[in-house]
Amino acid sequence: MRLAPWIALAAGLILAGCATVAPEDASDAPMTYACGAGKRFVASYALDGRIVRVTAGGQTTTLRQVKKKHGDPIFSAGGVTLTTKGSSADLDGAAAGPYRNCRTG
Repeated sequence: MRLAPWIALAAGLILAGCATVAPEDASDAPMTYACGAGKRFVASYALDGRIVRVTAGGQTTTLRQVKKKHGDPIFSAGGVTLTTKGSSADLDGAAAGPYRNCRTG
């Protein structure tokens, strides 16, 4: 009985499962923002703080930090803009938006 091919296959599968995640893909726990008019959206911020994935109105958009306003980041891409200030946020250009007076926490 030859086990060597099976051992090599098992080792390859185990190593494939240990692949590292690119820094821009690693994110903190998703944050749900509750907004005026009963709207909600979810934001997952990259650990490095430069990217956020926003899910709103059933669509997910990846935004990149474009600038800071008084120390708070502004993220934008493809006509969608997320402006944050502490635990508050406004989201413009996203599906079913705009999302105003949003808070998380």
